[in-house]
Amino acid sequence: MPSIKPSELTAEQRSLDDHVRQLMARLPAPFTSIDTDGALIGPFPVMLRFPGLARPLLEWFTAGTGASVLPARVREVAILTTGSRYAAAYELYSHSRVALAVGLPEDIIEGLVAGQRPAGMTAEETVAHDVAARLYSGAPLPGALYRAAVRTFGDSGTAELVFLVAQYAAISAILNAYDVPLPPDGD
Repeated sequence: MPSIKPSELTAEQRSLDDHVRQLMARLPAPFTSIDTDGALIGPFPVMLRFPGLARPLLEWFTAGTGASVLPARVREVAILTTGSRYAAAYELYSHSRVALAVGLPEDIIEGLVAGQRPAGMTAEETVAHDVAARLYSGAPLPGALYRAAVRTFGDSGTAELVFLVAQYAAISAILNAYDVPLPPDGD
């Protein structure tokens, strides 16, 4: 789906575009989210075409990240695990860069992107990976894994992890439905 130049946005789209740009400014890593015309790329052209659907999704994201109890590295492990299950190219591109910026080693990032369970993750990161991978399977979390998540992250952290996986499953589905391409620097 092609990007929409800022000069071509409707008032409703411009409001959403402004909101997305504010959210993107908070991310700790550089990745391409704007094209040479200044238009948003990635999942955002799709969202801008359907602002009534996109705004609640983005508000859900904001609610989940605003008061996060999960460490940044744990969040990125869950996001990359989810993105790898969907083979969502733009998601893997962008969050590989975020993961590197928050301190995940390159070999772990590469393993997660490849759909593996990399050695060398912390105990917290391993639990996050296992929860995200299992949720993708479509079956309930085994009791032992759920209890490990609660022991590791507490009730609130476990809920945040589950919602985070659901959020990035939604974004990955959008990216794949519209076959969102990588930017030129995403090879």
